[in-house]
This record gives sequence, C-alpha cells and structure tokens, in this order.
Amino acid sequence: MELKTMRGKHLIEYRTISGRAYPLEIGFASIRSSLVPVNKDATDDACRKGCNLYGLNGGCPPYSPHFLRICRENTLILFARIQTKHYPPKVLNGPYYTRWVFVETFLTSLTNRIGKDLASSLDSYFLSSGNCHSCRPKRCAVKDGEKCRKPDLRTYSLESTGVIVTELMQDLFDIELQWWRSKNPSYIPEYMLKVIGLVRRKAFEVSETNMRILSALNGGRITVY
Repeated sequence: MELKTMRGKHLIEYRTISGRAYPLEIGFASIRSSLVPVNKDATDDACRKGCNLYGLNGGCPPYSPHFLRICRENTLILFARIQTKHYPPKVLNGPYYTRWVFVETFLTSLTNRIGKDLASSLDSYFLSSGNCHSCRPKRCAVKDGEKCRKPDLRTYSLESTGVIVTELMQDLFDIELQWWRSKNPSYIPEYMLKVIGLVRRKAFEVSETNMRILSALNGGRITVY
C-alpha cells in the first residue's frame, strides 16, 4: 500500500534575535489517518518511565486522548530538522542537558508556531512536538493537581496520543530519529528534528498546503530558499 499521498520540502534560514543564522529543512507529507501507526499503551508506558512530566502537564499522558478518538480522515506531518554541525560550538561541546535544551527551545518553539498558524489557515486540529505551554508564563494548573485552566487552548503532542513517531517518520520520509545520549556524552547525532501533526476531514492538497506553509514561514527572521 502506498503510504505517501502528498509531500514537499523547504530549505530555510532562521535568525535568532542575536542575529545568529541556522539553516533548517522543513519537510511535510500527508497520509490517511487510518495508516498512522498508533500504540497508546506503548507511548504512555514510555512517558511514564522516561519523562518527569508524566501526570504533571495537561497535554501529557495520562491526560492526552487516544489518536483514534481525535483524528479525522487525513493527517499532515511536518518536521523541522537541523544538522548538528550548525550547532554553536559551546552547545555542541557542552553537557547533555545543554544540547537537549537547545533543541527544545529552538526547534520546538518554531514548529509549534508554524503548527498553530496552519491549524487556523487549514481548518485543522494541531498536535504539537512537546508538552503543552498554553498557560505560560503561568504555571500549569495540572501540575498543582487542579483542572486545566485553558482547555480550549490545550495542545497534545503526536506521541502523547499514541502515534509511533519513529515508525511514521521512517515510513513517510525515510528518516531515522536520533537522540543525544546522556550515558554517552561523546556521541553526536548527525541531526536533530521536531515533528508536529495536523488532522482534518478534507484531504490536504499540495498547492494549498504549500501556500499556507510558506505563509506561516513568512517573516519572523525566516528566509525561505
């Protein structure tokens, strides 16, 4: 069965407030939601064992819904990738935490900004690349054992809904996800990336989707090549 139905790629340059430039790859593809690999028990278990935000963020397990409950007929997957050779030397040569935080603050904010823009322009439901930040700068109410104060703005990540992102990226883009290794500080992956998703009933058409992505990338210290 052919998994890919529509896809594209853009090379961009992102400049920070300080003026440092980072070349990035933005890739996207759409598939029928019924073909998305899902195992909610496995992803919940991975979060429970490996993430200190389990049960402490409104957008994370065990509060995140099953993908099959919120998905619509079509899914758009978008990723942003940076080659580690473009990392600042002090980050690349720094400890595990510094390397990890750089990706989180850099790519996560970018992909989530693009995703929220696309959710509006493409009339779709947004699935993020990380935990929910909708209450910032306030502290997440769920962390204090209270109900979410902004349920209409709450976001869930792809993986938290049970999507097996490693398998999905391999199938759609032939990309193997890589990670920093806290127990092997000398290891440097070739690249790091963040992945988001959008779901809607209507199929994602090439021209419309590409136009909306370019619009979302416009401005904000971003140059599209």
